[in-house]
This record gives sequence, structure tokens and C-alpha cells, in this order.
Amino acid sequence: MPFFRRFSHHFLRFLLFPLIISLLIYLFTFSSFAAGLALGTLASIMLLLNWYYNLEKAYNTEDGRIRTGTVARLMIVIVTCLFWVRFPEIFSIFGIALGLLLSYIMILFRAIKELTK
Repeated sequence: MPFFRRFSHHFLRFLLFPLIISLLIYLFTFSSFAAGLALGTLASIMLLLNWYYNLEKAYNTEDGRIRTGTVARLMIVIVTCLFWVRFPEIFSIFGIALGLLLSYIMILFRAIKELTK
């Protein structure tokens, strides 16, 4: 199964729902929380894509080195928060934080699911 198909099977289908709902709410109400949630969820998708890619590489490595992509994920979070710094009237930091937390919640559920197999 190709990488992106596995990724979408595990994570993307769960994160598209809050992304679409928050975008629809923003389009009708111009809520800064909904805009922040959409931005945070989009960043969360990128975080999970990075994490899942590195996890796949770790499964297939034979030299014993495991890279987790921490610097890349940190940069994604910093750039996302810079959107709030630049446009605080459009994006709510609480919405961004909630959207960013979605990726870590998904990682936690994935770990629990793997441990209970």
C-alpha cells in the first residue's frame, strides 16, 4: 500500500472533518477561533504527515538510527504561531493551539492502539 494511502487511512480521514467544519464556520461567521482552528488543523495534518513519514522510515531502517523529525515539526509549529503574531485579528491562538493538539492526540491514540494489539 502506498505511503499516502496508509497515512490517509490512519489519520487524514479523522482530521479532515474538523478542518472542513471550521472552514465552513469561518466562511459564514468570520470567527477568529474557527480560522485559528482551521490553521491549527492544517498544521496538525502537516505534523502528522512528518511524524508518520519518519515512523515509516524507522520501521524500514537497518542501521539502527531513528530520526523523529522533531526540528521539522517544531518549525511547523513556529510558522503556524507566526501567523497568529502577524494576523491576531484573524486567527485566535486558542483555535490554533486546539488544532495543533489534534495531531498529538492522534499520535497518542495510535500508540495506545499499537500497545493494545
